[in-house]
Amino acid sequence: MILAAGRGTRLGGMGLTMPKVLVEVGGQPLLESQIEYLAREGIERVVINAHYRAEAIERFADRYQGPLRLIVIREQKLLGTAGGVRNALDFLGPQPFFVLYGDVVIDEPLAPIVAAHRRRAAAATVTVYESESVEGKGTVLVDEQSWVRRFAEKQAAVREPSLINAGLYLLEPPFLADVPPETELDFGHDIFPAALARGSRVLAFRLPQPVIDVGTPEGLSLARARAATLR
Repeated sequence: MILAAGRGTRLGGMGLTMPKVLVEVGGQPLLESQIEYLAREGIERVVINAHYRAEAIERFADRYQGPLRLIVIREQKLLGTAGGVRNALDFLGPQPFFVLYGDVVIDEPLAPIVAAHRRRAAAATVTVYESESVEGKGTVLVDEQSWVRRFAEKQAAVREPSLINAGLYLLEPPFLADVPPETELDFGHDIFPAALARGSRVLAFRLPQPVIDVGTPEGLSLARARAATLR
């Protein structure tokens, strides 16, 4: 599932004219790049939630002619990151599924994440990367076996090595099945802390490279510069 319902408030005027998943990176909408990435990694079906300027995302899906099956779910009200996924469970099927934030640029192989998730029998696997800059990021505290012990959302400016939530999860369907439908909930603020409190096994999978958050002007510029070097 690609989370695409949010409004790009951090992008200023640009975020008022289009959904942030449709901002141009490397000559194409970010959503198109994410779909191409998922197709390369063997994904066959992608569910996309939409709310702010949902019609633009629906038009994108209607024009799409690639190999994936796209399903767009329009949210009548914003349900948050976790609420949006819970709202789409019927479309995601009975198997473990990935959740990808719609404002990140990532190109990491998915197979190792799946292998670790299965080997460790995790209820949820959260991808993370190490960074010394955590301002505005969600951080993850893990033990020596890489089991998550704590989540902290939207940190202040701190200069010390920390594990940052990369915005890519692998979830077992029962992980969200007990969440009430049509409820606004966030993974970092609500779902993951509650899961840890009840003893669910949440695994952290370390990515070798940081992901790029295009939800800010700085991140968008960085993503575009990186794309230009890869042409």
